[in-house]
Amino acid sequence: MATRIRQGHPAIQSRNIDQTRLVLDSTNAGTLDEGGFHFLVLGDSGTGRHRRHSPPRHVAERLLEHKSAAAFLLHTGDVVYLVGAAAQYRNNFLRPYREWLSHGEQWQQLSPQGLLFNQPFLPVLGNHDYYDLHPLISAVAAITLPLRSRLQWLHDVDTGWQGSDQGGAFAQAFLDVLSDIPANQLEAHLDHHYTAEWDGQRCLRYQPNLHTRLPNRYYRFRHAGVDVFALDSNTLIAPVTSAGDRWLLQQRLKSLETEQLRCLKALSNASQNETERDGLLEDLETLQEEQLDLQRRLQPSQPVDSQQLNWLRDGLIASHRDSQARGRILTLHHPPYVTERTKWSQADTLAVRHRLRAVLDDVQTQLEGEGEKSRIVDLVLSGHAHCLEVLRTHDTGHGDAHTNWVVCGGSGYSLRNQRKEGPEIKESESQGEQKLMARSELYIGRGWPQAESGGGAAYSALRVDISSGRPLKIRLTPLVSSRQDQEWTQHAMDTIDLPL
Repeated sequence: MATRIRQGHPAIQSRNIDQTRLVLDSTNAGTLDEGGFHFLVLGDSGTGRHRRHSPPRHVAERLLEHKSAAAFLLHTGDVVYLVGAAAQYRNNFLRPYREWLSHGEQWQQLSPQGLLFNQPFLPVLGNHDYYDLHPLISAVAAITLPLRSRLQWLHDVDTGWQGSDQGGAFAQAFLDVLSDIPANQLEAHLDHHYTAEWDGQRCLRYQPNLHTRLPNRYYRFRHAGVDVFALDSNTLIAPVTSAGDRWLLQQRLKSLETEQLRCLKALSNASQNETERDGLLEDLETLQEEQLDLQRRLQPSQPVDSQQLNWLRDGLIASHRDSQARGRILTLHHPPYVTERTKWSQADTLAVRHRLRAVLDDVQTQLEGEGEKSRIVDLVLSGHAHCLEVLRTHDTGHGDAHTNWVVCGGSGYSLRNQRKEGPEIKESESQGEQKLMARSELYIGRGWPQAESGGGAAYSALRVDISSGRPLKIRLTPLVSSRQDQEWTQHAMDTIDLPL
C-alpha cells in the first residue's frame, strides 16, 4: 500500500504533505463550527451470495432514508466478499450502493477503478478486502465458476478466479493511487488535489463528484470539531500464543475438520428449505473462520504495525490538546470488544484489544500529566463480527475504561448468534479472579427474537447523531431489516443515547 501511494516521495516531502490527513470539501479542518450533524455506518456488506433476495440492497434502502443530510458514511470493512477481487465489485458493491455513486444509475457500465462518490463514502480495510488465492485454488475457481454461479454452490459464488492483489482492488476503488500517475504529471496532480491545510501541512481534499480518494490505508479527518481516526487493523492482529497452548489448539483444529465434514454432508441434502440451507452455510463459515483463527495462532508471530500505532497515539494526544477538537471517534475493522460467538475469543479480537489498550494507556498517561480528565475516545466503531452490537467498558484499569463500543458488521453477508456465555466480558486478573471489563447492551444478528419467525435473520446499519456544542452527546439509531416468510420487514428501533 505504501508503494501504491508513493509514500514519502520527494515531490510529496517538498510540499510538506501529510499523507494520513483528509479534509472533506464541505468542511474546514480549522473551523470553530460545533454544529450538530449525523453520519451513517455499515460493514461486512459486499456479497452477491443471496441471489433471490439481496440483504445489502435492503440495508442500502434503509440508509437511503437518512442519506440526504448525512455528513458522511463510514464503512467498517469487508467491502467486497469473498476475497476482495475487482471482478466482484460491480455486483457486490456498485449495484447495492449505486445511489452513493456519481452516475450510479449507470452502475453496470462503471469500473471499480477511479470510483466517484456524490457524498463522502469512507471505508476501512477488512480482512476480506486483503485476501488472495493460492495459484492452485485460483485455477480450480476459474474452471468451476460457471457451474458454481449457476448452482449458487455454497458461498463460493462470491469467489471468482482472482484475489484482491494484496488489497489492490480496494486501493483502485478508494485510495489516491499515485503510482498510476506518470512521473511527469505527479507534481501537477499534487498541486491540484492536495490543496487543503491542517496544522500548517498540506493534505488531500475530498471533493464529492470530482475527486473522492483517500490518502492512505489509515487516515484521519475532522467534521464540526469531531476528529475521526480510521485504522487498518489487519496489521495489528499478530497473535501471541504460548507453547503450552499449542497442543490444545491442534486438538481443536482436528475436531473442527470433523464438524466441517458433517456440515458439507448435510448441505448435500437437496430437501432442505432456504432457511435451513442458510443456517448450514453460516455454520460452515463459522467453522472455517475458527479454523483459520487456530491456524494463525499456531504460526510464528508476525510483526506489529508500530508505525500506525504511534501515529494513532500522537494523533489522539494532539487532538486533545487542540481547543478546536471537541470529540474523537475511532473506526476499524476488527472489534476490540464483542460477544458474537465466533469473534469474542478470537486471537484477532484479543490482539487488537491489547494493542489499542496500550495506545490509550500511553495517551492517558500523557494527558494526566497535563490535567486532562476527559474520556480519551468517545466512540469506537468496528465490524468483522456479523451483528450490530452496542457495548460499554467498565473500570478496566486502562485507558479504554468507560468507553462506548459499537460493532456494525451485519449489513449483508451473513449473521451470527451471540455467544452462549452471555453479554458480560470478563478477564482474569493476576490472582486468578474474573473482573468485569465490558457489557453488551444491545445485540442484533442471527437469532434476534423480534425476527424469530424468519429464523431470526436481522440485517443492520446505523445512524449516528452528534449533538452541537460541548460536551459531546451521541445518539444511535439502529436501522434493521429482517426477512420473514420470504418478505422483508423494516423495524422501527428506539434510539440509544450513549452515556457521557
